[in-house]
Amino acid sequence: MSDTFLGLIAVATALMALVQIAVLVFVIIAMKRAREILVRIEDTARPLVAHVDDLVVDATESIAAVRSQIDRVEREALNVLTRTDHAVHRVQDYLLAPARQGIALAAGARALFGAFRAPLARAFRSTN
Repeated sequence: MSDTFLGLIAVATALMALVQIAVLVFVIIAMKRAREILVRIEDTARPLVAHVDDLVVDATESIAAVRSQIDRVEREALNVLTRTDHAVHRVQDYLLAPARQGIALAAGARALFGAFRAPLARAFRSTN
């Protein structure tokens, strides 16, 4: 019985070793297939990634061009606002200063006539 038992143990051990070897071979084959699939996916995706990269480069260049145009427009708008401000100040200087002087002359004339009006009015009243 002991030889039979030892024979059974030897057969079971050999069977386990064969199963482990079969599993190892299956794992190696599966790994090779997975690697082949990954290589195919990389090869298929490479043109797509290159196209996306080109799109990103084009978008970056476009954004830079737009940014420079916006800066140019901002400078021009600031220039126009500065010129407009100078023009308004010139108009104020050329129109308002003489107008103020005219108003001052009119006020002076009014004051002068007002100063002479009272004595003249008294003089005309006394002659009547």
